[in-house]
Amino acid sequence: MIKAVTLDFGGTLADGKLDKESFRDKLLGYLHSLGFTGGETKLIKVINGTLEKMERARRLNREVRIEDFYSSVLSKLGIPPENHALEYIHELYLNSFKVEAFPETEEVLEYLKGRYRLAVISNASSELPRYAIKRLGLESYFEVIVLSRDIGIRKPSPEIFKFTLQKLRLSSSQAIHVGDSMEKDVLGAKRVGMKAVWINRSGEEASVDADYVLRSISELTRIL
Repeated sequence: MIKAVTLDFGGTLADGKLDKESFRDKLLGYLHSLGFTGGETKLIKVINGTLEKMERARRLNREVRIEDFYSSVLSKLGIPPENHALEYIHELYLNSFKVEAFPETEEVLEYLKGRYRLAVISNASSELPRYAIKRLGLESYFEVIVLSRDIGIRKPSPEIFKFTLQKLRLSSSQAIHVGDSMEKDVLGAKRVGMKAVWINRSGEEASVDADYVLRSISELTRIL
């Protein structure tokens, strides 16, 4: 019997985009206040080099927290990676990200909350999903929120799904996962024996057999 629904965040419950230009400008200004004398070209070069290392880790389903990422960036720029600086950069990042819930999200969560325990499982190097959930007024719907940054492991690794199930104190047969990524959400959930719902907005071809394929989360009210 299904007792809980776990949901991906970005692309499933909400959509968002980083204002890269604004973030870069604010970051550069802040770094100058810390004594950095270089320009945008040097900053971008260092960030891109650090991104390559992050992507290598992510290919192994390992997460790199934004604090650790910018600790490396600051060190390469000759700036001491002190906690207050890393926290400020993290805050700049969050404030440069515009996130909007899909129109149907709150209605669907309201429907599910009275019937199932709800949790979020999201790949995120930053606190963005938690920050956005709170800002969007959706915090009360979720019993558990697990981000890949919390445990250093990303979907589709089975470990992040197992970790969430342990927090819910449920077996894999008692929960169903909902997400928009065939690889990260469907494959990851199936690896631990959970049922999986694929939100396929684009109509792309499936590479893994999902238990349900929907065009929108609004259709969850029909199958759950």
